[in-house]
Parts: sequence; C-alpha cells; structure tokens
Amino acid sequence: MMIDHTTETVIPLLDVRKLLPVSIPSLRRWAASGKLETIRAGAKVMTSTQAVQRMLQPGPQEATTAPLPRGRRQHRATRRFTDAQAHLKAVLGDY
Repeated sequence: MMIDHTTETVIPLLDVRKLLPVSIPSLRRWAASGKLETIRAGAKVMTSTQAVQRMLQPGPQEATTAPLPRGRRQHRATRRFTDAQAHLKAVLGDY
C-alpha cells in the first residue's frame, strides 16, 4: 500500500523518532528496504503515522517468509517489536 497524502498524516521521516524509540540508521534502513513506506517531497523523505502503524502490524506473508531468529535474538527482537507496538498505541491511540 502506498501513502495517500490526502488522507494520511504525513510527517518527516526523522519525526518517527518522536513516536518510536528508534535510531536514525534504523529508519533509513526500513525506508530503503521498503519496510516503511515513504514519499519524497523535494529533498525531504516523508512517511505517515499510518504507514508506521502498518509496518508494525504483522502481515500474513511475514509468518511464512521471514525466518525466525533463534534464542536470545528472537526474544530480544520480539520484545522490541512488542514494545514498539505498545509505545505507538500509547502515543497515537486507536484510530
């Protein structure tokens, strides 16, 4: 799905850090890989709060295509993902 700037809340990519405790390199990596939907406005890279929510919601293909990390890495990745979802829900609430 692409960002619809007429109906979604568009924000600069780096402002996602106000919603989630993530690093700038992580944001850029997610944008470059397509995991986080982005659009360009001149020289600025933009995303939307709805795109961030879509990224954090597990999709049906994730369960079948992504290999699961093992051991501590799995626990840490799962905990970070769950923490990010809870933090986003606390900041944005329900739509």
